[in-house]
Amino acid sequence: MKRAPIIAALAALAAAGSLTLSCGPGGEQIKIGVAGPLTGEQGKAGQDLLHGVQLAVSEWNARGGVLGKRIVIIAGDDRGEEREAFAIAARLADQGVAGVIGHYNSHCSIAGSRIYSQRMLPQISPASTNPRFTENGFANVFRTCGRDDQQGKIAAAFAGTLGARRIAVFHDGTTYGKGLAEEFTQAVVPAQRRVREAGPAVVAEAELPPAREGAAPDYAALLDPLITLAPDLIYFGGNYPEAAMLVRQIKERKLPAVFLSGDAVANSELIKRGGVAAEGIFFTFGPAVEEMPQAGRFYGAFKSRYGELGPYSVYAYDAAGALLQAIEKAGTTAGDSLVRVLHAATFAGAMGQIAFDVKGDITAAPYVIWTVKGGEFKPHKPEAAK
Repeated sequence: MKRAPIIAALAALAAAGSLTLSCGPGGEQIKIGVAGPLTGEQGKAGQDLLHGVQLAVSEWNARGGVLGKRIVIIAGDDRGEEREAFAIAARLADQGVAGVIGHYNSHCSIAGSRIYSQRMLPQISPASTNPRFTENGFANVFRTCGRDDQQGKIAAAFAGTLGARRIAVFHDGTTYGKGLAEEFTQAVVPAQRRVREAGPAVVAEAELPPAREGAAPDYAALLDPLITLAPDLIYFGGNYPEAAMLVRQIKERKLPAVFLSGDAVANSELIKRGGVAAEGIFFTFGPAVEEMPQAGRFYGAFKSRYGELGPYSVYAYDAAGALLQAIEKAGTTAGDSLVRVLHAATFAGAMGQIAFDVKGDITAAPYVIWTVKGGEFKPHKPEAAK
C-alpha cells in the first residue's frame, strides 16, 4: 500500500478523535488513554505529551507489560477545545481505558474530569496547572505538574527583583491563561505595595484575541496605549501561539518593557514564531530535565527516539509511569482500587519520587525562572549574568 493513503487514514482517525497505538508483546491488553491537542495551533504541545507516554509504554512493554498484559495507548485529539475534550473523555471511557493521561489545557482537563469522575477513572494531567482542576472534590484527578498559584507567586517575586513598578497584564482568555494572570496580579500588587508607596502597580489589563491557524491576530489596539503608559514589565498568562505574536508586536513598537510569562510559552514553536523578538523573555517553569541526575536515562532515550524534548514530555512520562505502577501495585485495573493506590503510594519517576496529596496535587512542585538566550530556552541564573 502507498504511504499517502496510510497517512491520510491515520489523519482521519486522529480527526475523528481517537487513535489506538500498540507497542510491545502480544496477548491480553491493558488500555490507557492519552488526551490533548494533537492537531491545530497547539498540536506540537499535544504531540510532545503523547511522545512522553509512548516512551513510558514502550519501556514497560519491553519488560513484559503490566500484570503480564500488553499496554495499548488510545489517543484522543481534543484540539484544545472544551466541548471536544468532553466528547473525547466519554469516548475514552467507553473504550475501556484503565486511566487517562491528560488533558493538556486546564479547561479541557476540567471538562473531561466530569466524565472521568463519573466512571471513577484515574485522570493524571501532565500540564494542567489551573488550581480549579484539583479543587472540584473529585478523588480520581491528579497532576504531575505544579499549580498556577505556585508559579504566580514565583513570577511576582521575580518581578520584584527586577524593580518593576508599572506592570501591564494580558491573558488569552482561557481558563489557564486568565487564571494565571489573576494569580500573578494578586501576588504582585501586594508585593509591590510593600516595597513602594506609589499607586497601583498594574497600569493596564486586557484579554487578547486568540491566534487561529492561518491568521495572525492584531494586538495594536491593546499595545499602542502602552507607548504612553510606559510599563516596565508586561506579564502574559496564556499559550505560546499568542505569546509569539505578542512579543513580535511588542518588538515592533520598541517597547522596552521586560516580558514575563508562565509555563505554557515553553515550547520551541514560540522561538520559531517569535524569532528575535523572543530573545530575552522570561517565564516560569520546572527545573531543567537535563540537570536532574535521576532523569538522565529518560533524557537520552527520549532524544534518541523523538529528537527535541518537549517541555511537558517528562511530566507525561512520569504520569504514565505513576498510572502503570499503580496498576501493578493494585493488581487490577479497577478504577476505585487505582485511585486509592495513587493517593497512598509513592512512585518512581524521571524527575524523582512522586507522591500526591489528598487533592491529587504533587507534594513537591518547584518552579524556577527561565529565559530565551541565544535562541534557546535556558534556566535564568542571575549570578552568571554578573
